[in-house]
Amino acid sequence: MDKIDPRTLLELDIPKTDRQIEYLKAVIEYGSNSKAAEKLGINRRSIDRSIKLVEHKAALAGVAPHRDLTRQTAEGFEAKRISTAYKEDGSVALQWVIQEPHKRDMRAKIQALLDGLADDITGLKKPSKPPKEVDEDYCAMYLIGDHHFGMLADSDTKLDDDDWDVKIASKILVNVGDFFHADSSANTTTAGTPVDVDTRIGKTFKLAGRLFQILIDKMLETHQEVVVINVRGNHDSDMACHLSSCLELLYDREPRVDVLKNYSKFLHWEWENNLFVYHHGDRIKHEQILQAVITNLDEEWSKCKNRYCHLGHIHHHMSREVGSMQFSHWGSLTATDQWHSDSGYGAERSMTAIVYHKQYGEDSRVKINVDAVK
Repeated sequence: MDKIDPRTLLELDIPKTDRQIEYLKAVIEYGSNSKAAEKLGINRRSIDRSIKLVEHKAALAGVAPHRDLTRQTAEGFEAKRISTAYKEDGSVALQWVIQEPHKRDMRAKIQALLDGLADDITGLKKPSKPPKEVDEDYCAMYLIGDHHFGMLADSDTKLDDDDWDVKIASKILVNVGDFFHADSSANTTTAGTPVDVDTRIGKTFKLAGRLFQILIDKMLETHQEVVVINVRGNHDSDMACHLSSCLELLYDREPRVDVLKNYSKFLHWEWENNLFVYHHGDRIKHEQILQAVITNLDEEWSKCKNRYCHLGHIHHHMSREVGSMQFSHWGSLTATDQWHSDSGYGAERSMTAIVYHKQYGEDSRVKINVDAVK
């Protein structure tokens, strides 16, 4: 037996949400996660995640009967270390459970909070009707360069006349990283570099979420399937992960939306005869990316004849071919902030959409220049 009996989890004296209790009772009544999900009219992944969280809480409390752990820790304590001595027949001879007060770092607490909320907010967006006609031979890719959402660019403090704040950003839309300008309420990048911001990080995140929701809903009206890719940048490594997690929960019941998990700086997506690799482009050379792809995606590499790597970071468009992979850095829609302006940086502000054919690769592209639509 490699799982805890749901009856044990239900009876165990550990914190459980009402939704977790509902799921456990359904699994007990109908006999499996799949049958319970079908009866409740939800995705099985919702039940799997919920019960996995309860199992994790049980393990911290020292209870995992399928692992020979049956003694719950005292209230307010968790299992720090467990040592078990077994007899020749496999039964437990002796067992020591060292307990310590609950102690988790802030990231673990935030993740636990998100996991707990997931039971109640998963799948708020109901499935929508797909378009009547689509051409399945083609795929459209909308590339968002370094958007730096939340950045403040005041034309009074720099050479050019371009402003940028959350109001401007929310009026303009694969995110190749640095969608957010700051990664924390300390108004710094992931590495701790101070940056100019327009507003509070919470408000920025809320507005960005609303923007993505509008974009995804609009794309669902036109496309059969929507794949959301948020690359982790050097400004927003953590915020990019939070954004993807929230979008995955929001569209959990929409089978036409797939949010790629972005735990790694490297992401990839395979479509027919095309292999797409994504990286922000910071602190790495094209040749290093190519070597990593050949080493780790050898099966996908050999199967797909059209290979592309999409990057951001340098804030202007640049393409080059290395081996048999096309590398492209994409420009940014944003104006420069004071530091970049003072340092002499600047580039055309634009966004590009590329259409790919399932067999022959890139077919066409459309570029919109910000200055042309002002």
